[in-house]
Amino acid sequence: MLFVSNRELVVPGKLLAEGNYVAGEGAFVEDGKIFSSVVGLTEIRERSVSVISLQGRYIPRRGDKVIGIVVDTHPYGWILDLNSPYTGNLLASELVGRRIDIFKEDLSKLLRMGDAVLAEVREVDDRWRVFLSPLQRGRIKEGRLVEISPAKVPRVIGRRGSMLRVLQETTGCRLEVGINGRILVKGKDPDKVNAVVEAILLIEKEAHLSGLTDRIKAKLEKLR
Repeated sequence: MLFVSNRELVVPGKLLAEGNYVAGEGAFVEDGKIFSSVVGLTEIRERSVSVISLQGRYIPRRGDKVIGIVVDTHPYGWILDLNSPYTGNLLASELVGRRIDIFKEDLSKLLRMGDAVLAEVREVDDRWRVFLSPLQRGRIKEGRLVEISPAKVPRVIGRRGSMLRVLQETTGCRLEVGINGRILVKGKDPDKVNAVVEAILLIEKEAHLSGLTDRIKAKLEKLR
């Protein structure tokens, strides 16, 4: 039996379901009943009940696409801020795709402090050391970077990518969405890029409201 509807805003301890249901992310089971463990929106899929968190920091997981900011160096590469309690380690050899003689090459010519890098989490070890693989050679050279709460990223993507399609198809912009809350917006028209950034910030602010995809689409279509 369900006690909530899909996309309903719930708080920790809220009874979600009991009986023949499975607890997904953001939920837990106690005495055969499923409760919310976070503040968020319910997501009901067949017999699975989950809660999409609306708060919290990014915790790296293998396979995540992230956008990191260079904050330090070491002899073999760089340390990247991931908008997380944990930093990422990027090796210079991974960035350029070849072996590097660190005694002959100047790594500062490849990346400098403050540069942004699009990467994937390759590994997270048992000591929470995060190792990254670049998704493109070098730093991010174009586009506008916007940062939101990592917990709101699923809302920017939308169910089956619905919100992301609206943002891209109605403006012609291209988005690289980092699961860690950093989103790169690229486009030829500065006005449309600005409109997408404003839309992303609106999504973050109103993530708990229903009908948001349609309102964002209507807002962006006025640019046409």
